[in-house]
Amino acid sequence: MDYFPFLSAAAAVGVAGLALRLLLNYFTPGLASIPGPVLARFSDLWRFLDACFGQHHNTITRLHRKYGPVVRIGPNVVSVSDPAAIDAVLGLKTNLDKSDSVKPMMNPYNGEVLPMLISAMDSEAHARIKRPIGSIYSMTTSLDFEHIIDDNINQLLTGLRPYVASNKACKIDDWMAYFAFDFILQATFSRRWGFMEAGGDIDGMLAMLDLQFLYIATIGAMPWLDNLLLKNPLLLMLVKTPNTLVDFASDQVRSRLSGKNSHAGKQPDYLARFIAAREAHPEHVSDLQLTTYATTNVLAASDTTSATLTTIIYHILKHPGVHEKVRTEIEAAGMSSPAPYAEVSKLPYLNAVILEVMRVFPTTGIELERKVGPGGLILPSGQSLPAGSVVGLNAWAVHRDQAVFGDDPDQFRPERWLQQVGESDASFERRYKGMQRANLAFGAGPRACLGKNLAILQVYKVIATMLQVFDMELVDAEKPMKTWSTISVKILNVEIRLREI
Repeated sequence: MDYFPFLSAAAAVGVAGLALRLLLNYFTPGLASIPGPVLARFSDLWRFLDACFGQHHNTITRLHRKYGPVVRIGPNVVSVSDPAAIDAVLGLKTNLDKSDSVKPMMNPYNGEVLPMLISAMDSEAHARIKRPIGSIYSMTTSLDFEHIIDDNINQLLTGLRPYVASNKACKIDDWMAYFAFDFILQATFSRRWGFMEAGGDIDGMLAMLDLQFLYIATIGAMPWLDNLLLKNPLLLMLVKTPNTLVDFASDQVRSRLSGKNSHAGKQPDYLARFIAAREAHPEHVSDLQLTTYATTNVLAASDTTSATLTTIIYHILKHPGVHEKVRTEIEAAGMSSPAPYAEVSKLPYLNAVILEVMRVFPTTGIELERKVGPGGLILPSGQSLPAGSVVGLNAWAVHRDQAVFGDDPDQFRPERWLQQVGESDASFERRYKGMQRANLAFGAGPRACLGKNLAILQVYKVIATMLQVFDMELVDAEKPMKTWSTISVKILNVEIRLREI
């Protein structure tokens, strides 16, 4: 029997069905008139491929410059760059659920999905996970960890001094990663992994996390692929996916709960505080949730912090005038080393430099997406978005709004955060508050980054101390900046030379 006619007919039906699906995507009701890349209207494959190239931060900036404040970047996805839309999209009043793009963040572990705060899709689940631990991340509580930051800064200085003696180039992006991971592991479990002592990756953990973040960024563009890959039931049965960090966190939780690794009499680390939260909220905090809290604490607090530290150092060294001003301010303050946060936080020019770096080069590389609820959503611009569509804000686009940040939003200019000559106090306050409201470096609304205060502590103290101790310069100041974007944006291969002051 000749099956060719049947196969040909089936293929024709399949092609026709695909063509119809793509056509329907193109003319999605309520979104068809919104400008954007032509291919993005047909399929999320455009977003997937863009994420694979690791330059989405530049892509989204270019698209908004070309098409305006509202851009269609998928059949059902819209990116908005208007800072006035932050409250409407991310605020408490609208309280929109997260989109399916967070599903790849939901890590399977021993047959269960880790209940992570960052991947909680609806506000109820988010509140349930956050409620027991929210107060742990206040600035007052975060300051309890300043001595651990100091310990790790001293270890960082020890690790960097051989580069002074040898005059060899130092890849400071690597060392900022070693510092950030060692610190948060010590703050969470009272033990460092030893990246700084080793001067390199250990057990391939940093490389593994880079791959995990790439997976989240790419598969997040086409979330249904996650069910065929990491969430595939067959693969989960046949292959045990290694997760060094979760295994380590789980072991630490079991050991602490069993009393084998007692923390009695010591200043509580994060794990001790999570266990106290479990005792106060036993109905919400299981052993699995404890492991998830600890794992999330490390994942969320390490990669973006190291990227931010690298970015700040790069921008300071790239601009000699800024470097000289901030060093002069720090020297005049006469602080001890490591720099105390109570003193370094009062330095106005350093504050302006840090704010400006996080504005012009935010380390969050993906859209903060929300799913439009029943009844649709009307943006401040008057643009109406239909129910079920996805709307996102990307810090790279929002931070370049000229109405808020001035006519030169692409320029690194710390002075924009300072009062200008002839500018009244009231005018400066309005302008400053407007820029802060548009600042998405740590997100916005009820789901803003919970670890913001701890990150700020590290950033201010590390940068100030590095400038106190070392005279730094880029090995090649003329070399073009090489960036890579997954869920965070990094500057790669930042080589510097160090001379001890």
